[in-house]
Amino acid sequence: MPNTEIITKLLARHDTWRGQSQKSIQRSVSSGNDQIDLLLKGGWPTAALTELLVQRPGIGELSLLLPTIRDYCQNNHLSVWLDPPYQPYAPALAAAGIALQKVLIVQSKSAREWLWVAEQCIRNNALLLAWSDNKMPSYSDLRKLQLAAADSGHAAFLFSTNREPSANREPSSKAAYNRESNKQQSGSSPATLRLEVDSAGEKNLRLSVRKLRGVAPGEQLLIPRGKDLSSQTSLAKLPVNSIHPAIPISTDIPRIKTSEQRLNL
Repeated sequence: MPNTEIITKLLARHDTWRGQSQKSIQRSVSSGNDQIDLLLKGGWPTAALTELLVQRPGIGELSLLLPTIRDYCQNNHLSVWLDPPYQPYAPALAAAGIALQKVLIVQSKSAREWLWVAEQCIRNNALLLAWSDNKMPSYSDLRKLQLAAADSGHAAFLFSTNREPSANREPSSKAAYNRESNKQQSGSSPATLRLEVDSAGEKNLRLSVRKLRGVAPGEQLLIPRGKDLSSQTSLAKLPVNSIHPAIPISTDIPRIKTSEQRLNL
């Protein structure tokens, strides 16, 4: 006899398609910006992984997520920042209405640890912001995160640097070129949304949709550049112990470095 409970749960998932049924509707959460919501047909997709391909870290891409981070924290969820390239600027986060005690920075030591932390955060209802440049997750790794997001019903965000091969740059080898090119193809990622973010002059950001159901690839939007939320200081170069600060202060954001310290999500 079939297990009807499991089947019912599978059919209830928004990403389960049934033949001769109406097209499934992608649930979303407002980005806090009407123009972005219009571009993305409602906002950031929930129960899904969103991949933000940035021109370079620190151009203002985090400002796109401030309202979402604030709303999650106000609803008693942690916002976990996994391997951010720079020290987040706590006063700017506080000014945006984000509860700093709900922001947790995690620095992983290996690709395996990075993947474990990312998956556990998603499955335990935290809002994940993860940077992947130093860990280079595979397609199957990202698939695990996409499935975890689908199970939890929450949004998850992955930042990576846009390294699309340039016509003016000679690759070191044919194999290296193929690896780099294949990674950047729109169909090569299981993420529900892939969005390019680059600077357009000094005052604007250009958002370009690379992958999203119902939106033609290449659709673009110019928005005013938000405030930079980092002090451009590498976390690895901070002059204080990042696990046990000598003098706790109210603007400190808690951070852990290993998976041995269990996340209480």
